[in-house]
Amino acid sequence: MEVKERILTIALGEFSRLGFRNVRTDELAQKIGISKRTLYEHFPSKEQLFEEVVDRELDKLRKLIDDIVVRIESDSNVNLIDELRKIWQIDASSSINSTQTFFNDVQKFTSQIWSKISKFRQNVIEANFTRIYNIGVKQGIFRSDLNVDILSLVHITIVQQILNPEVLLTLNYSPNEVLDSIYSLLFRGVLTAEAQRSIACK
Repeated sequence: MEVKERILTIALGEFSRLGFRNVRTDELAQKIGISKRTLYEHFPSKEQLFEEVVDRELDKLRKLIDDIVVRIESDSNVNLIDELRKIWQIDASSSINSTQTFFNDVQKFTSQIWSKISKFRQNVIEANFTRIYNIGVKQGIFRSDLNVDILSLVHITIVQQILNPEVLLTLNYSPNEVLDSIYSLLFRGVLTAEAQRSIACK
């Protein structure tokens, strides 16, 4: 298991840095300090190695997010908005830890793995949003008259279309700056206080 763990750890760094196509198994084995034969004894193909690297990272993300949701549910003193931001921050940060080459390669050469990553990101939002929203209603943070299905769709769209590796890597803003703008839009809106009062009076 020690050898396998070393393979996965070093392979993660190489795939993130070079993408899928440019990682050569002989060079990878040399960097790990094992023979190419030993590498193939653990992982018969580069594709299998890559998929296990991705699966392991998704499992880590799932645990981090599950821990945040459990903390929200179990501790009424926790700041729900801060914790919700942490979930998005985990997702955004995991996206930018890799190069554009990495994400281009995943889509081009391992489309089934890209589909797995995309479904994971969507499912995490779907699985946790209603739980978080209901807690927010009880705490008086979220309005109870909002359409939960539409709200969930908004969050999924943000994750897919904005907190997206392809988008984040091309923006001239840090993930935190992007999150700040999203949060300002979602929780403060685009209208001034005067405009909001004007609408309320109609």
